[in-house]
Amino acid sequence: MVIKPDSMRKELVSNMRGGKGQVEITHLVDRNLLANEAGLFAKLTLKPGTSIGPHRHENEFEVFFVLSGRGIFYDNDNPVEVQAGDVCLTMSGETHSIENNSSEDLVLLAVIILLPV
Repeated sequence: MVIKPDSMRKELVSNMRGGKGQVEITHLVDRNLLANEAGLFAKLTLKPGTSIGPHRHENEFEVFFVLSGRGIFYDNDNPVEVQAGDVCLTMSGETHSIENNSSEDLVLLAVIILLPV
């Protein structure tokens, strides 16, 4: 299967998880194709000043791969500067958030893997 960019669903989410601004989500693979093994496989774009608010993951884990830009990743409330090439991992039971505090877009590949319960 090949999924072409023009068939990928895009959405704008305002104040995502209590954050600031609008996050652009490009669903690279729609959730119904992820066979209940993953909750998300998407590209997230955070414009300058945009953030995703703090939230906890339960029975799943999330991986961000920073494709471009810079920002601050809050790993269980610990701020860590991130840039292109960094991987941010949030395991089940942990909390995270991310903020674009730069003057360029922060672009992430985001994957949520569901854990068996």
